[in-house]
Amino acid sequence: MHYQRRAVLLTLFLFMAEFAIASTPATIVEPYLALRTGYKCTQCHVNRTGGGMRTAFGLIYSQTNLAIRPLKSASFYDGRLSERVRLGANLRAENVSSFSYENSSSGMEGSSNSSRIPEANIYLAIDVIPGALTVYADQTLAPNAGNREFFGLVQNQRFNSYLKFGRMLLPYGLRMRDDEAFIRNETGFTYNRHDIGVEIGIEPGPYSFVANVTDSQFSFIGQTVYNRFRIGGSFSRNISGGDDYRYGVFAGLNFGRFALLGEGDFINVAGIDRFAALAELNYLVARGFNFRAAYEYFDRNRDVSNARDGQERITIGIEPFITQFMQVGIFYRFNQFIPQNIVQNQDQLLVQLHVFF
Repeated sequence: MHYQRRAVLLTLFLFMAEFAIASTPATIVEPYLALRTGYKCTQCHVNRTGGGMRTAFGLIYSQTNLAIRPLKSASFYDGRLSERVRLGANLRAENVSSFSYENSSSGMEGSSNSSRIPEANIYLAIDVIPGALTVYADQTLAPNAGNREFFGLVQNQRFNSYLKFGRMLLPYGLRMRDDEAFIRNETGFTYNRHDIGVEIGIEPGPYSFVANVTDSQFSFIGQTVYNRFRIGGSFSRNISGGDDYRYGVFAGLNFGRFALLGEGDFINVAGIDRFAALAELNYLVARGFNFRAAYEYFDRNRDVSNARDGQERITIGIEPFITQFMQVGIFYRFNQFIPQNIVQNQDQLLVQLHVFF
């Protein structure tokens, strides 16, 4: 019964995704807000590969377009402490309730409830030469205090190019906010994955090419971005003596109220071939009110039967922007793995709060 319920839910999700694709002209894009706008990451974030502090445009967009009902009493915040110094922040809090899962063969079961702060960051950007040289810092306060990013960013209007040097998040695939997503956690490119290195990017017109090198890793992303179409690929290799590598493709569709994105990654670690995938459907119910359904799959060893090591996950929920500075998320997650792994078979209720400026 436990597996039948999940099969029905998966069928319903795939039907919704197929209906969305079939009923509207095809278009492709990125994580879901960028999917709806057709912008590249650099349009809304100081870090040109996404995440972290928002640009002036990103702040304007979030305070004028995202909220269900913006607070009229709240004045507009542009992040500026002075003409050349800007400040921003993100705080995410989450409560996770994991429900009992009974193993019929052993009779074992378990449940839990926990609260956590997956992200608390302060951002600082100094425009040393406006439009040409920026010094950027991303300081993590929780769950563990430390410096996530500290780099210099040199930009040039020719070919819309840039050079980044210092400590930075490493580019690969879709920069989902959920580090527990298989395409993030299993590839190793999460918000906890940062290193000192050099990054070069060229983004002429609808194209974007980014290459990053550290003392242990080389990674590359290439993509084509249009208002209603986006598709790209990623590659990463260990260059410090190991043979680990990853490669994958990602794409997105944006049409009307629907935004559909997906990614598939082939991963080789210690000679073992793995595969991670994500398909996500977003529907704009009303202004500031998003419905999200996602299907994830992870194969720990492609040489072993999926029945023995294949893991699946379905997440369904809503994430309304209550005000121009606050977002709430309520999701139910169905987990499925080998029967003897009780923890990763527990269904979960996730309640999230995101405050940002």
